[in-house]
Amino acid sequence: MENKCALCNGKLKGKLVDYKIYGKSMGKFKALVCDFCGEKWFGEETARKIEEKEKELGLFGLSRETKISYSGNSLIIRIPKELARFMGLKKETSVILYPEDKNKLCVAVK
Repeated sequence: MENKCALCNGKLKGKLVDYKIYGKSMGKFKALVCDFCGEKWFGEETARKIEEKEKELGLFGLSRETKISYSGNSLIIRIPKELARFMGLKKETSVILYPEDKNKLCVAVK
């Protein structure tokens, strides 16, 4: 039986792919890659290895949910310390805020 992509029905082929998270390479891992849309599918064992590597590098669990608060007349967003440490953010760090679309706010560090 031939492996088919669940997204586009293209053919899946086994390859070694460079896996990145937060702009950092975790290394090359085995994956099934769609020859049409390029979607990558990792097996359970590979996903476990990727997670171990993320934990080893202190990248696991950096995504967090937070809420918008008030400070005077301004809205503020609190940045968890693990995320601030990863990005090298400190008090008074200059950033640029811009909307990528109606549901995505980007923060670029200057």
